[in-house]
Amino acid sequence: MQKYYMLALITLLCLPLWSQTILLNEDFEMSGLPEDWTQQTLSNDGGWLLGVNSQLQSDYWSIAPHGNFIATNDDGCDCDKSADYLIMPPFDFSANEAVMLQFNAYYDGGTFEGATEVATIEYSLDGGEDWNVLEEIEGSDNGSWEGYSVSLASLIGESDVLIAFRYNDNGGWVFGCAVDDVVVFEPSGLDAALNSVDVSSNLSLGDEVQIEGTVTNTGLEEIFSVDVAWSIGGDEFTASFDDLGLEAGENFSFQHPDELIIDAMGALQLIVSIVSVNGIVDDNLDNNSQTIDISVLEYGSIMDGGIEREYIFYRPASALQYCPLVYVCHGYSGSAQGIMNYSGFNALADQFGFAVCYPQGIDDSFGNAFWNVGYDFQNNETVDDVAYLQTLTNVFGDDYGILTDEVFCTGMSNGGDFCYLLACEASEDFKAVAPISGMIMQEIMDNCNPSSEVPILEIHGTNDNVTYFEGDPNNNDGWGAYPSIPATIDFFVNLFGLEQEEEYSFDDVAPNDGSEVNAVRYGDPAGGCAEVRLYTVEGGGHDWPGAYGNMDIDASLEAWLFFEQLCQNVPEDIGSEVGLDNRRLVNVIDLLGRKSKPIPGELRLFIYSDGTVEKRIGAE
Repeated sequence: MQKYYMLALITLLCLPLWSQTILLNEDFEMSGLPEDWTQQTLSNDGGWLLGVNSQLQSDYWSIAPHGNFIATNDDGCDCDKSADYLIMPPFDFSANEAVMLQFNAYYDGGTFEGATEVATIEYSLDGGEDWNVLEEIEGSDNGSWEGYSVSLASLIGESDVLIAFRYNDNGGWVFGCAVDDVVVFEPSGLDAALNSVDVSSNLSLGDEVQIEGTVTNTGLEEIFSVDVAWSIGGDEFTASFDDLGLEAGENFSFQHPDELIIDAMGALQLIVSIVSVNGIVDDNLDNNSQTIDISVLEYGSIMDGGIEREYIFYRPASALQYCPLVYVCHGYSGSAQGIMNYSGFNALADQFGFAVCYPQGIDDSFGNAFWNVGYDFQNNETVDDVAYLQTLTNVFGDDYGILTDEVFCTGMSNGGDFCYLLACEASEDFKAVAPISGMIMQEIMDNCNPSSEVPILEIHGTNDNVTYFEGDPNNNDGWGAYPSIPATIDFFVNLFGLEQEEEYSFDDVAPNDGSEVNAVRYGDPAGGCAEVRLYTVEGGGHDWPGAYGNMDIDASLEAWLFFEQLCQNVPEDIGSEVGLDNRRLVNVIDLLGRKSKPIPGELRLFIYSDGTVEKRIGAE
């Protein structure tokens, strides 16, 4: 048994070409259907579409990156996807001895409100009039792409064969299926392929993980034994599996006896490999290994207000001894797992060295997870979500070295609404907030009297059909009255005594997304830290830009950059001295403990991420 520190975001290697005869090789690196490929669909969204993950995923079905690929998304349209066929060009197998199909897929096989999605490989021998199931694709709700191998032996001798991927939503509103790197080939020689590695995309502290996977005979010679090894940082652990008797196209599922014991957060790289086949090296080394990028999370819970509250927490190895904390709050009926998947904040935490927490809202009387901001139809809810986050911050400060005066919050929709509640009711505990597609309830605005000024960044689409850009002051939709987004920004600008300092536009780097982003920034003319920004997504919907909807900006990155720069415009010589390169300035305060920018001729305290404090006089 071997101990390792990990968490898991899995990246499967693309299926390579090898010495066998290739009948079809398609990686979907184009803007439209490949030549001679066709599709059948009953849906109104175009069926199978090509693009990258940020273009093809949606709020409740995030897709791991995999370059350009093809996908059908039921979550994004809630339309009839009971017969979405993606059909390959015709094949003539009349002269082949053996044929195999390999591909990568991102597919959950999920169930929602009684409907279970089904994905199958099907074939037709009459030009697509009638379809027969060859094999069902097994779903894997682990946040990763999986490799699949399918023997086409039953079609040998047929001269006019159509093969298709079919996605069926069974009449429900479920998720979707994505496909990439499709290869049809005639196997030859001795060739074992590491077809899949089954490691969850998110592992938790304390997990004991057995590495499992599938080896496929992608050659013609029978396979009697394989040696499979996994390694991290140069240490390799090998296990032998004998008496297999795998014929061409057959699979063997293995379980490696050496466990991974997850006992710390961080990021490592796991390599799983076939090191020998039948006691020798096989004819094709290109398909013997998979590299897996691994990270470890804490799936935790605490008691707060008499309720067991859940959260996901990540503190990367790149973070210093003391680091900032960002809360990322899901939307109404959403989940911590879902917004973690699509927001990409773990990768930002790795890059910039901060901790991130995805708290989970409790269910309301309708069974939907929520943040209690006083919606009109939730007037009997009493849960105190503000206190919940304050409790979490105290726990993380004690256990993980969180800088409790460097705590931020962002969130989607209801999570964005919650950001405004925090700015009004917990201003002493949150340095800044960044609502995405959020709004402030009129009642919260009417009672907003923060003890500190909380900088705000709002990112909002003008065509948002859930949280209206123009507001709903008469409560026509039943959420409760709320002002327009511009009126909300004006409220905080006036409350903090700010003035407009800058107006600009982001480059329209994705003209096909139908939207552009304009920005306005308000600052404190007296040199204080208060700041308010509005990024207006002209033509944008109820989206998280960069994950889905507008692709000109990355809302997650913009939120962090907004947080990071607050009170950070310091003299150029700060941090340039020997020994300061590995630490970061996290706060500037005056002698009364108030956050402040450096002022020429005045004394300020500079607080760094390693816990040190320096006194400095502002330079002229």
